Amino acid sequence: MVRLMNRHLGMQIYPTQSFTYIRHSSLFGKYNRLERYIVNKCSYTLNLGSSRSRLTPVLPPVGAILLILALVTTAVPLLLVQTDLAINSNRAGFLAISIVPFMLASTGKNSAMALLTGISHVKLNFLHRTLATAIVVLATVHMAYMIENWSRFSWFLKEKLATEKVQHGLAGYGCLCFVFVTSLYPIRRYCHELFLVTHLVGFGFLGAIAKHTPYAMRYFFAGLLCYCVNALTGWFVKSRIGRARVEVLPHGCTRLSLRLSSPITHRPGQHVYISLPKVSYVQWHPFTITSVHRKTEDNACDMIEMYACVRGNFTRKLYKLAQQGEEWPAFIAGPYGNGSPDLDPTEMLTHHDTLLLLGAGAGVTFPMRLVRELGLTLLEGGMMIQQQSIRTKDIYFAWSVRHVGELEWFYAELQQLLVDFEHARKRMQLKYDLPHVHVLLYVTDTNKQGADNIIELPTPPTEKAASLDGEGSRMFSNVDDDHVQDEDAPKPRVVFGSRMDVRALFKETGGREPGIFACGPASFNASIKNAVASATRPGYLPHLHCEEFQY
Repeated sequence: MVRLMNRHLGMQIYPTQSFTYIRHSSLFGKYNRLERYIVNKCSYTLNLGSSRSRLTPVLPPVGAILLILALVTTAVPLLLVQTDLAINSNRAGFLAISIVPFMLASTGKNSAMALLTGISHVKLNFLHRTLATAIVVLATVHMAYMIENWSRFSWFLKEKLATEKVQHGLAGYGCLCFVFVTSLYPIRRYCHELFLVTHLVGFGFLGAIAKHTPYAMRYFFAGLLCYCVNALTGWFVKSRIGRARVEVLPHGCTRLSLRLSSPITHRPGQHVYISLPKVSYVQWHPFTITSVHRKTEDNACDMIEMYACVRGNFTRKLYKLAQQGEEWPAFIAGPYGNGSPDLDPTEMLTHHDTLLLLGAGAGVTFPMRLVRELGLTLLEGGMMIQQQSIRTKDIYFAWSVRHVGELEWFYAELQQLLVDFEHARKRMQLKYDLPHVHVLLYVTDTNKQGADNIIELPTPPTEKAASLDGEGSRMFSNVDDDHVQDEDAPKPRVVFGSRMDVRALFKETGGREPGIFACGPASFNASIKNAVASATRPGYLPHLHCEEFQY
C-alpha cells in the first residue's frame, strides 16, 4: 500500500516520468515480499458452497472481514466501557454521529478518501457501506434503549413522543432506515435508478438530526464539505460531452467509439461512466476503456473505445436500439479507477517473469486493454524499454465464455496478435528477448455449432479498425502487410465444455513471481483470489490485481 501510494503521488507530480523500484534491496525486498504474502492470504474469499461454485460469494474476502472486525473492536469498547446503555444510550447516538463524516468522505466516485489515497472508489465503496451499516446499528441501539425505558410508563412515553426533539430524532431514524433498506444488494443490482434516487433521502436524515442534536452540525459540516468536493469534481472536472458511434457485434455485444469534446488522459484499468439519452435519461453506466493511444506530449486523446455486453437493463436496451454506424449524443464522466502503477506495461514487463491476463465473459475488456498495451510497448515502443531489462518470458491470455459465439468479439484480434509477435520475433532486429504469447480460450458450453466460422476466420483486413487512432486496424503498425499471414504462428487454444481451471493454469505457467491480472463476475474473481491465496508460499509470491464489476 505504501509503495502504491508513493508511486501514485509521484505520477501526479511527474506524470511523464518512469518510476522503477529496486525490489531486491535487503530491507525493502523483505518488506515487499512480506506485504505481498499478507495481501494474497487476506484476499481469500470464504465460499459457503462448493469450492467450484459459480454463485456470487455471500461473504467478503478475509481482508474485508478483518476490516469489519477492526471497526467492531474499536466501536464496542467506546460504546460499553464505563456506561450503562439501559440508563443512558446517548453514547451510541454520538458514536453514530461521529462516523457520519467518514461515511460522507468515502461517498461517490471522486470522494475525499479516493483523492487522498489513490484507492479506487469501487474498493472504497465497501468501506462506505460498512460505515453506513455501523451508523444504522448504533442509531438503532440509541433509539431502542430510549423507547424501552420510556415504555415502562405509558403516560411518560406519550409525553416524550410529543416533544419536538424526539420527533426530529424519529424522523431522522426513519430516513436512515429507508436509505439503508433501498441500498441492499437486490435493489442496488436490479433497480439502480431507485437506489440512486432514494439516496437523496439521506439529506433528510442530516437535517432532522441537526434539529434533534444541534451539536451534530460540527460533524456534518466536515462530511458535507467532503461531499461537495466529490460533487464539484464530478461535474466541473471529469465531465465531458461527445458523440458515440455504435457498432453491433454478434451475440449481445455493442462497440462504442466515442469522440469527446475535449481530450482525456486515461491509463490501463480505468473506466468511464456514460449517459446515453437515447437509452436512458437518468442512468449512468460504467464501461472499461479498451482503446490504447500512442504516447503524446500531454498523453491525452479525444477518442476512446468501449465494449458493452448485454448483462443488465441498460446494456440490453442499448443492444436493441443500436443500429450499425449510428451516432448518438453522449455524456461522459471520468476516467475513474486509480490506474494503478502495477498496470503500467513497462513495470509489468520488468517486474514479473510470467504475466497471466485472465477474463470471464464481459470482463475480458480489462485484459484486452492490457494485452494491447503490452503489444504496443513491445512492438512499437521498444526504444523506451531498451535500457531496462525485460524480465517477462511468457504472456498468457485466458478468456472464459459461456457460448462459442462470444469468441467472435476478439478472436480475430487475438489471432492477429499471435501473428504479429511471431513475425516480429523472426523478421525484426530487437535488442531484447520478445516474450512468448499464449492465448487460451474456454467455452463452458459443449455445443460447437458455429465454431468453425469463428475459429477459422482469416486474418482481418486493414480496414477493420481495432483502434481509434487512425493508424490501421491491426494493433501494431510496424509489421509489414506482406508477412501478416504466417503459417508458423501459434493459434489460440480453444477448450470446449470446461471452465478455466486457475490452479492448473498456475502450475502450467510456472514462474516464481508471476503477475496475475483478472476481471470478471464476483464468483470468477473469488476463484482467482482463492487460488492465489492457496498457492502463495515463501518461494512463490504472485502479484494479484483484480478488477470488480460492482458500481
